[in-house]
Amino acid sequence: MKYSFICFLCLITLTLGLITGCELDGGDHNLGDGHDFGDNDYSLCVALGDSITEGHGLDSSETYPSQLTVIIAKTVVNEGNGGEHSNEGASRVNNVLNRHKPGFLLILYGANDIIYSRSNSSIIASLRSIIDAAKNNKTIPVIATLTPANEGHSFMSGAITELNTLIRQLAGETGTTLVDLESAFGDGTGLLDDDGLHPNVNGATMIALSFAGVF
Repeated sequence: MKYSFICFLCLITLTLGLITGCELDGGDHNLGDGHDFGDNDYSLCVALGDSITEGHGLDSSETYPSQLTVIIAKTVVNEGNGGEHSNEGASRVNNVLNRHKPGFLLILYGANDIIYSRSNSSIIASLRSIIDAAKNNKTIPVIATLTPANEGHSFMSGAITELNTLIRQLAGETGTTLVDLESAFGDGTGLLDDDGLHPNVNGATMIALSFAGVF
């Protein structure tokens, strides 16, 4: 039972390789080629987010940052804080960047903002602030759309769809690499915990693989 997520990872990795016919790291092209990282570490990523990043209900080795570390052969530091809103992420991003000096910042926020009825405009402003902080630090930001919600959190579905549209627009406006978790998850069947919000171990694997696909 404990090794089921490893089997799932292997299966999905093989499937993606067959579909794309290339390495998950992008083959001859890698994210960050030609970029001036300053004194940041090209081989280090920081995953910034809430409990979905932190890995609610998962062992530390099962979280998406831990799985991503294995896939892309870079160190991925887990800076997920359960219950955190995007504005709180914006408040601590500079401290995170100064402490770790990462080459890449992986951004996944919005679920708690929706639960507490923060406006889309304020969420996007916070996400833009995080992106700007990364760029000012010569760190490459990568932003993700939200994973779906069902079961007890199905009330969030419409708001998630609306916010994801705005996140895609923000990525386009700022020239930020986008990871489309909404498309990767579909309706979330088999990828979410019983609460209908937090990814299970297979969902964490899907997030890791989705981020790996842009490197």
